[in-house]
Amino acid sequence: MDDDDDAGEIAEPQRYRGFRIALSRFANSGEISDARTALSRWVNKSMGGGAAGTRRVERAARTGGAALAGVARAGAGQPPEGGALDIRTLAGQPVEAAIGAILDAFMPPGILDEVAARLAMEEALAQALGTADIFDPAALDANAVQVATLAFVAELVFVQVAGDAGRSLASVGPVAAAKREAEIRSLVREVVSLVGAPILAAAGAVLNGQRMSTLISRSVREALEEIARWEDR
Repeated sequence: MDDDDDAGEIAEPQRYRGFRIALSRFANSGEISDARTALSRWVNKSMGGGAAGTRRVERAARTGGAALAGVARAGAGQPPEGGALDIRTLAGQPVEAAIGAILDAFMPPGILDEVAARLAMEEALAQALGTADIFDPAALDANAVQVATLAFVAELVFVQVAGDAGRSLASVGPVAAAKREAEIRSLVREVVSLVGAPILAAAGAVLNGQRMSTLISRSVREALEEIARWEDR
């Protein structure tokens, strides 16, 4: 192995070191201030800032934007954008089957960032549809689309956090680790709602995939930039 290979092996763990140390501290303390510090270090050190973090999820933002625009169009009773699945045709199916069809249509196996995008969209649609058993496109009104979009952004960020965490939470055992993970997810959701809700409210009804993708990326970036400032407070 040459010197460059050695440097690469050292650099990668160093990128996550501060984040994982703070996350391990949170795992043991349960103090939300430790969780905020960990997330701030993750944005600033591991991700390289809000802009770099946004670029990391841009492909997932594009596929998610197309899916959410399709959801919005179905809720508004409009046909899909050219060649896309007409989500209205899923009316009457079990909710789980309808969500699966939407995921397969907009985020097919083999696309880049497939796992992150599908996990985030599955959670987003589940939140938007609530406890319904049967899929009803008419239920996808403006409020449901906003709920789904904010949930998608939050889950997209959280999936990146969880993926970079390594085994930082493992030392406290599976039950406590799951609780800490849920608390991290809650923090991410709070900040995404704080910065993202005004963005979406100002945008109004968004029925175009490209515009929706832009709003998703903007919400991700502003959430990351807000998180980046937490360590200084």
